[in-house]
Formats: sequence, C-alpha cells, structure tokens
Amino acid sequence: MEKVTIREASQKLRISTASVRQCIRNGELKAFREEKPEGGAGWVVELPEEGWVSEAVALEMNREFCPWWWGTADRSGQIHYVESLSASSWEETVPRFLCGEVGDNIWAATDLPEELLCLECQMRAMELKLPQATPNLPR
Repeated sequence: MEKVTIREASQKLRISTASVRQCIRNGELKAFREEKPEGGAGWVVELPEEGWVSEAVALEMNREFCPWWWGTADRSGQIHYVESLSASSWEETVPRFLCGEVGDNIWAATDLPEELLCLECQMRAMELKLPQATPNLPR
C-alpha cells in the first residue's frame, strides 16, 4: 500500500486536508507517524484501494466547481472568491482571496446569499472578467 503525506493524500483523493484528517479520525483512512530520512517524524497516510469512497469523498465528487468559498470552518462571515491556494508548513490548505484576505482553509459555499458575498471579491472578479456568482435571491 502506498504511503503519502496528508497533503499528497488530499490531492490524490481530491478532498481537502481537513477531510483527510477527519477520515483518519473516523477510522476510514490509516495514518501513522514515520521517521523522515532528514530527521524528525511526519504523518503518513496509507492510500486506500482505487474506488474507495467515504462520506467526505462523496460530498466532493461530482460537485460543480465554484470559486466562492467560506474562509472559516463554521461558515460564518463573508463568502470569498479564491484567488490562489498554497499549503502551510502543517500541510493545511491556505487560500488567498481576491480581496487580499487570507483564510485558514476553505469550505465549500453551496448556497450563495447575495448579502454574504464579499463585495471586494465581487468587484475584483468583475474587473478581471472572472466567472460571477449566481447568488440565491430572496423569494
């Protein structure tokens, strides 16, 4: 079985690093600390067989791509437009939003209430001619 870092598992399984960690906590994925050749230890994940499905994977698979994401785990505050993603030294996804803010990670914004969309991100997206949000308008 192939052993990879949490970040690599995230990329190969197409789920967030937070979802990989949740699958580890739930016992859906096996992970353990392993000594590094350069010293110290790091977490490695045993990749499951092809076709593996978990609750986290089921949520992410076949989801239409949307550049609008929450920057907080509790899905509070504003919904931002992701400009770029990088990884922290702890292998967490670090988003930079069009408005210049930096988040802790990203959480999908499946509903886009107009009043929660970051105005700066909207203006910058229009300026750059990027796909616009289709907000849920009040009925």
